[in-house]
Amino acid sequence: MPKIELDIKLLIQEYSNYLFKIVNNIAASSLSYQDKEEIISSSFYLLWKNQESIKTNPKSYLVSITKNLVYDYLRKKKITYVYDDRVHFVSLEYDNLLIMEEKIKCLTEEEKDIFTLFYVEGYKVREIADIKNKNKTTIKVMLYRIRKKLKEEN
Repeated sequence: MPKIELDIKLLIQEYSNYLFKIVNNIAASSLSYQDKEEIISSSFYLLWKNQESIKTNPKSYLVSITKNLVYDYLRKKKITYVYDDRVHFVSLEYDNLLIMEEKIKCLTEEEKDIFTLFYVEGYKVREIADIKNKNKTTIKVMLYRIRKKLKEEN
C-alpha cells in the first residue's frame, strides 16, 4: 500500500476551529483555554504520529481522537461535567441548528435513537448493533440513510 503523506499545516489550518468547537461543546467552562489548546495540539500530534496506520479520513480521525482526549482529560482532572442531552451540531450556525432540530423531529423513533447513540452519545457502530440487536451493516446503512434524510432540502 503506498504511503500517503498528510499536509499537517493545511489540516491544522482547516480543522483547528472545528476541533475547538468540539472541545468547547463537550467541556464548556470546565477547562481553561490553554487546556483546550493542549488537547487540540495533541490531536494533531497523534494524527501526525499515527498517519501511516489511520484507515479513515483525517477529519474523522481528528474528531474521534479529540473527543476521546477531552473525555480522558476531564476524567484525569476529576472534573465533572453536565452533559446537555440536546443535539449539538458544532459546525452549524444557530439558524441552521434550528432547521436541523426540525429535521430530526421528522425521523422515526428508531432513527432518532440510533442517531443519538452514534452522534450524541458517541457509541461505535458495533456497540449500537449489540444494543439494538441488529447486524453491524444494518446500522451502517441506517446511519447513511439518516444522514441522507437530514441533508435533504425539504
